[in-house]
Amino acid sequence: WIPNKKLLYAIFHFFEKKAVRRFKIFLAEKSYEPRYQNMNADYSVVLNYCDTGFFQPFSQSVNRHTNRIFYIGILLESRGIQQISEALHILKQKGVEVHFDVVGELYSSLSTKLKALPFWNEVSAQIHFHGRLPLERGYEISRNAAIGMCIIQPMSNSVGSYPTKPFEYMSIGLPQIISHFPLYKSVVEAHQCGLCVDPSSPQQIATAIETILNNQKLADSMAGNGLQNAHLYDWASQSEITLKEYEKLLLQHETKPAGP
Repeated sequence: WIPNKKLLYAIFHFFEKKAVRRFKIFLAEKSYEPRYQNMNADYSVVLNYCDTGFFQPFSQSVNRHTNRIFYIGILLESRGIQQISEALHILKQKGVEVHFDVVGELYSSLSTKLKALPFWNEVSAQIHFHGRLPLERGYEISRNAAIGMCIIQPMSNSVGSYPTKPFEYMSIGLPQIISHFPLYKSVVEAHQCGLCVDPSSPQQIATAIETILNNQKLADSMAGNGLQNAHLYDWASQSEITLKEYEKLLLQHETKPAGP
């Protein structure tokens, strides 16, 4: 809780408007553009893409014909772990047992909330927390996954920005289930490399998991589509933008008249 938030915001905005005139601004998402346009800022958008070349080896020697789903990353309530857990419970009640490999540090606050779920004892043996691992070791686990999960809950800073997960999953040929935000759908539905669901609906998540697991032809098509289009979201394109902007800044510095 912050007292006098309006006053604090006004002070911050005042100094921000002055500061942006003296700095080059790099934005990691397009949703901030209107704000900085209104301040006449000198900015460039550098999107949060991934190094697809790093991930592509994990598309080889894989077994996608399993009952395992996969997530790697930060573990917060906003990453939909509770909703996925409930989806597993829904499937188990139908006689479908799905195992969930989770790579990332499980904080005590989320662990407590998971254990408080009324169905937790029925699904806990199906959820495998591997802890925080180096990225290479984490993605080794993905070789035996059928689906990659990215169930981010709706927040202002997530709805308008790309997570790296869809691009990583595309790069390794892993069909994905992702939140149905328009920005995410513009990638996943456009390239038909996964399914988009309401992240607050365990039922929709369960249905999507079952749909992919029960349709190997669909799953293989999603995997192939992801691999085929991953290059469109490679960091190299954004690195080029960044380097060009740095070169401009260096040139401006070199040509700036020396002071008295």
